[in-house]
Amino acid sequence: MQQLAEEKFVNLLDERRKDCDIVWVSRSMTPLAPHKLPSELVYTRKQALNAALSDPKVLGIVSVVAKSRGIPASTVLAEAKTMLQEMASKAHMPTVRWLGLIITKVMKRILISIKLNESYIYRIKNQMCASSIQYVYTPTHRSYLDFILLSYILFSYDMALPNIASGMDFYQMRIVGELLRQTGAFYMRRSFASDPLYKEIFRAYVGSLVAHSNRAIEFFIEGTRSRSQKTLLPKFGLLSTMLEVQLQSKVIDIQFIPISISYDKPLEELLFVYELLGVPKPVESTTGLFQSLSILREPMSHGHVYLNIAPPISARDYVDMEIRKACSLSPNAKLPIQIVKNVAYAIINCHKRNTILTPFNLISLLYNERMYSHPNDCYSLDDLLRDYKWLKKIFVEKFEVSVNPVVSRNSKANSETHDDLEKQEVFESLQTHKNLMELNSEQKLKLKPRHNNVTQLKNVRGFLLKQETLNIAVPAVNLMIYVNPVFAHLAKPAIAALCINRSSRENAAKRYLLLRSLFSIEFALVPDLTQLELLREWEEIIEFLSKEISDIGLHSILCNLVIPFVSSLYVICKIFLEWKSSLQCVEKNILKECQRLVEELLYEEMSLINHPYSLTLDTYASLLSSLVKRENIVLDKSGVYTPNNITDLQDILVDLEDILKQSYVNVFSSFSPEEIPNLQAKL
Repeated sequence: MQQLAEEKFVNLLDERRKDCDIVWVSRSMTPLAPHKLPSELVYTRKQALNAALSDPKVLGIVSVVAKSRGIPASTVLAEAKTMLQEMASKAHMPTVRWLGLIITKVMKRILISIKLNESYIYRIKNQMCASSIQYVYTPTHRSYLDFILLSYILFSYDMALPNIASGMDFYQMRIVGELLRQTGAFYMRRSFASDPLYKEIFRAYVGSLVAHSNRAIEFFIEGTRSRSQKTLLPKFGLLSTMLEVQLQSKVIDIQFIPISISYDKPLEELLFVYELLGVPKPVESTTGLFQSLSILREPMSHGHVYLNIAPPISARDYVDMEIRKACSLSPNAKLPIQIVKNVAYAIINCHKRNTILTPFNLISLLYNERMYSHPNDCYSLDDLLRDYKWLKKIFVEKFEVSVNPVVSRNSKANSETHDDLEKQEVFESLQTHKNLMELNSEQKLKLKPRHNNVTQLKNVRGFLLKQETLNIAVPAVNLMIYVNPVFAHLAKPAIAALCINRSSRENAAKRYLLLRSLFSIEFALVPDLTQLELLREWEEIIEFLSKEISDIGLHSILCNLVIPFVSSLYVICKIFLEWKSSLQCVEKNILKECQRLVEELLYEEMSLINHPYSLTLDTYASLLSSLVKRENIVLDKSGVYTPNNITDLQDILVDLEDILKQSYVNVFSSFSPEEIPNLQAKL
């Protein structure tokens, strides 16, 4: 279904474990500046600030704001200058070197390896040496470690650190905020649509970076970390600002470099679980950063990190000369939003194609399936090894996915047989995740209790779940965080496989179009395709499944993979059709009602809701957006949701009930730690 280039990977930490770290970070360097500009066109920090302040649109909005407030324009201009000082980066090489020393020590302590497809680094370096275009690094965002890793890699290969778009959370951290600024971070507020002055200042400053900085830019197109570890929908604001510079022909081209980052074990693992269940994340602080250094206690506790760098995506292929000519006729012309969306989804789809799966992603997928198909027969180690080899072969050969790429410099690994390697992968993964999964006294693989039994959770976004529910949900959601990355490759095949169960081809196609539409946000699928394009996509998937995937076991995996999400859709539709709460039907209350109902149904025998992942709030937030987009429900200006057409929602609910009845049930007890009493298997 997708082509993945055969790339050799290196372990970036191999050399660091041989050399002296201080000598390495202190080495003589002339970092490669990727944006080749005449010296007179390269702006210093001061010049970049002055260029932003003197931008005609900024001066225009300064005048408008001054008149609306009844104050002098000089006062508003002073505000704009303060905003710029807050925003602008301040690169400082000595800071980079000393932070590089600390980061090297930490990486060598907590990680087994940093695996990187090195050949693409050299290809991009060679291209940078010969071209005068601007580059933008667009990594996936799965952890706070992402931007540190990319800067570390660029420093390792003598490449200039980029201007990094960062959130104000880091700016507000004492000392740390300024240190990050000196490594290239520039700061942006989360939302500033209602502040025209800030909006114009930010646009002008980013424009000066794109056109007049000899360093690249780095930003996360998903906007925020993916707590679920699935690909998120792209955000268009910053991307649109950069493409406007291309539209105005201030740069020859902008090349976006997609980078897919995968973690054996993200630093925020358990934090993500609680966030998904509605517990707000702690405010970022310097004190919290030092407390997090407890991860250093256990060596190599976070396994491997994988970075897969893809070929650049050219803005010139999307913002071509015809579009620029058309827009040049109007000085205030805006880039069509569809162009921005096309570039964004090109990056997102590249992220998906190049997502590397870890061994534990496959182990988690197998374990999750086992709880559906054989809930009373837990995995033995031998069974797990057998199924792992089978599933890995399918991913590699059928779906053409890279699973735990072998490091080319490791001659020992290269000389081992596949069986030896796969056994080593399983053992190493179970060791890395020993706090989540273990072999019990009967040599059966079981989830371990993970909830810390906090007696009172404050400021919960949703429903205040019972402790016994959290005891079950926390390890189950934790497991699904490692299942979710496979959706980068399996989202559409899994939806299609579920739709063809006991359905005619015509009904299956209708169901696929329905579910694809409703889950387009949840799985970051390209929206707004024509009916013809959607049907062509359906036919291609069905052809692939019938030709390549005939294994009943895999069909079961694909079907059960999406059941928790279908269950969540069922719950939210049911909530809208049976809204009984006296509370206003706004998002916060809807999320609370969904969690309440799921908790209730999880304890009922023969319920269609049987997976604790249906308690996670992010899924309901994305489904709300999808239902509004499809006009199944309406959102008014006061934030209240109402069904638009009761009959349509009822039809969807009937379809979902039919789908859920076809799936396996009786998984609830499998998530339960053995010591929790009074939970019946749902037979």
